[in-house]
Amino acid sequence: MVGGGACPQQESRQVIYPVPGPPIVLPQSRYRLFRNSERQLVELSVLTLQASGFYWGPLPTAEAHSMLAKESVGTFLVRDSSQGNHLFSVSIKMESGPVSVRVLFFKGRFWLRELFSDCPVKLLEQAVNGIKLVLSKPLRRTRILSLQQLCRLCIVTQYGREGLPRLPIQPALRNYIEEFPFKI
Repeated sequence: MVGGGACPQQESRQVIYPVPGPPIVLPQSRYRLFRNSERQLVELSVLTLQASGFYWGPLPTAEAHSMLAKESVGTFLVRDSSQGNHLFSVSIKMESGPVSVRVLFFKGRFWLRELFSDCPVKLLEQAVNGIKLVLSKPLRRTRILSLQQLCRLCIVTQYGREGLPRLPIQPALRNYIEEFPFKI
């Protein structure tokens, strides 16, 4: 998602080292180049979306709408925007059928209508909690969450992001929860 140039091949990858440990592989991008702070924010956002399970990457609009057509109203997914001047789109099953809404990235913030955040998943949490678009549940690549993912979701739902530091838990578990500290 980060970088620039022509449309990538599926096999094109970029390796980054944002944290100590093994390299993290991101797809090459057809999007504009970002300044340092924006680049880091977008890279982190892509990694967070990848951890979500409901980010589908370069999924064409027609395919996203086809997948959502058989889902319940409010089901949504995040995909790369087919429009080069936007990073992501949210495709949603509405009562009238599937629709897609572009997520704007402007001055270091992701925008969906009047809502904004420095993280696209935080933005979606806001939208699930109160936007006129009906967002109720994500369409994940894997329909059944692992026991670890279910436990993490339960802990984050119960204590919220802000309550995590107070929990007396092992560092490995804390790191796992902090990888994706969202309620959706």
